[in-house]
Amino acid sequence: MNRLVILMLLGGLFGPLVVADEPKPIVAKFVTTWGKEGETPGDFHIPIGIAINAADEVFVTDHYNNRVQKFDAGGKLLAHFAVLPNPGGIAVDGGKLYIGHFPVARLSKDKTPDRMSVYSEQGEFIREWGMSGKDDGQFDMVGGIAISKEGEVFVADQTNRRVQVFDREGKFLRKWGEYGVQPGQFGGNTNPKSRVGGPQFVAIDSAGDVFTTEASVGRVQKFSPDGKPLLAWGTLEDKPGAFGGKFTAFKANLIGPIGICFDHEDRLWITAVSGRVQCFTRDGQFLGGLSETQGTEPGQFSAPHGVAINSRGELFIVDTYNHRVQKFEIVKK
Repeated sequence: MNRLVILMLLGGLFGPLVVADEPKPIVAKFVTTWGKEGETPGDFHIPIGIAINAADEVFVTDHYNNRVQKFDAGGKLLAHFAVLPNPGGIAVDGGKLYIGHFPVARLSKDKTPDRMSVYSEQGEFIREWGMSGKDDGQFDMVGGIAISKEGEVFVADQTNRRVQVFDREGKFLRKWGEYGVQPGQFGGNTNPKSRVGGPQFVAIDSAGDVFTTEASVGRVQKFSPDGKPLLAWGTLEDKPGAFGGKFTAFKANLIGPIGICFDHEDRLWITAVSGRVQCFTRDGQFLGGLSETQGTEPGQFSAPHGVAINSRGELFIVDTYNHRVQKFEIVKK
């Protein structure tokens, strides 16, 4: 008996049935790219984070150049301004930029505190909070940042193996996470002092639930806003729909998922060190992806990090070790 006949019989017994549509596969069409390695405005030296404001202006942290650069949606440079050293994760909210900072960069001899900073979209310094450490409000290698509709600031505190939550002024509210591989734990399959255990980046869906990437474990975890584990999925297999595959541009022990964001249909877009950029439903169903190979050609990536969507549904990806941003148009099959 086929599925249609079974549904008709069930409908006759129990009334009309509503059959949920299967999620449609996703593809993304390459549009443009901008940036190259360098120090002049418009160039990058290890870009990491990306955020898009209500005007669809694109802000990118330029890690070794210690600055943020602002572009229009086509890649035209609009502004650039210096920020505190070693910027990484970035989020935009209410006309302000929230930025995370590492304590040291590989090419710098100066060690500065782990911290969060806040700037206006014009580059005016507003405040900073935090320092290196393990106590509440302290950090060890700040990763990605996300801000909820209620204005709570969620920070991936990578090497401390936790998520910390603050108000917009930097007041500590709560935290969750510890070293381990069980739900609610992070990075327990790698050295406790290694930031690659995660959580790496963080994103918030339309219901307010919080999603994190976890590189060394190769998974995504879903939490309630107060940190209750709800779901975990993902593997380190080297295939579509998984997060494995080693970084090959140079010798480095890098693997797993990094950047994460939601589009306007609550689909997750996730970058991985292997060069994959993939789309999933909120429960981890694989919908499609971009490049399957690492490289320097348009549509290929070298350890992509931050990912963001603008109001028109266009996809922007920070192609970190190619020192550029790539833009795509999302298309349903």
